[in-house]
Amino acid sequence: MLSALHTIRDYPFDPGEPVFARYPAMKFGDRASVRHFAGMLAPIALRRIAEAPPDRDWVLTSPPQRGLRCGANFVCDEVHAILAEALPGRRLALDPLRTAQTAPPFETEAEFRCYNDYSRQDVETRRLFRMGGDETYTYDLSNFAGRCCIFLNDINVTGTQLESMETILGSVVASLDFLLIVNVDPKIGRAFPFLESEINLSKLSGLDELACHLRDGEFRCTGKLISRLMSHEAGEIEGLLAALDAEKRRAIHRAVLEEGLYGGAFFAPKMGVVARAARAARTG
Repeated sequence: MLSALHTIRDYPFDPGEPVFARYPAMKFGDRASVRHFAGMLAPIALRRIAEAPPDRDWVLTSPPQRGLRCGANFVCDEVHAILAEALPGRRLALDPLRTAQTAPPFETEAEFRCYNDYSRQDVETRRLFRMGGDETYTYDLSNFAGRCCIFLNDINVTGTQLESMETILGSVVASLDFLLIVNVDPKIGRAFPFLESEINLSKLSGLDELACHLRDGEFRCTGKLISRLMSHEAGEIEGLLAALDAEKRRAIHRAVLEEGLYGGAFFAPKMGVVARAARAARTG
């Protein structure tokens, strides 16, 4: 079963739909936006669990994690917390799909752009990206065996990640439900896959706008936030970090290191800027 807060059935879509107002900030780990979507998704999950026999075991999960977490991972955590409070005594686990395998650092601009511009790619490129990622990694699925699983994600555009999760979890779990913020009609998603990029850039698209949002808001660093930051020139990154307080600069530096994708020679100048900003935060 697939459930979503909003479905895109036409292109061009209406970017003024309320669901898109907080969506880009959620992708960057904005705490208020994460809580907003969790509050909207939790009732759907509650209804699904209430429809099932009370003796069923449930597990909630979200996109596989190899480095930094994504916005959907944080939303999943919040939804699980709401469900656990609403359903005391029910067997409801939270199991992140993690793997010890890591991707190598980017060595060229082309490698980085392929990763950073995923939302702009066509269906075949997305499928190849997934086949080289989710399905080639190994996961501990023991906690999923025989349970009813709810897989929570932010968006389904072309269906490639849902197909990947079917491959990974389908033969292990008793049932698999998909819970989404945005679902795109298959014909629209395959014809206009770049609409995901349009959604991501519908807010916080400018550097100044991003800097103000990070300065004034509360966030946890996601892979999407760090890749967006590292897509800018070194001087622009320096200016953005200068607008943030010391703790946020240190948090971004820790996140860049944790992500593990930016240690190659290609990113050395930008890594230098981030490291200097963190050092200044410690001594300032």
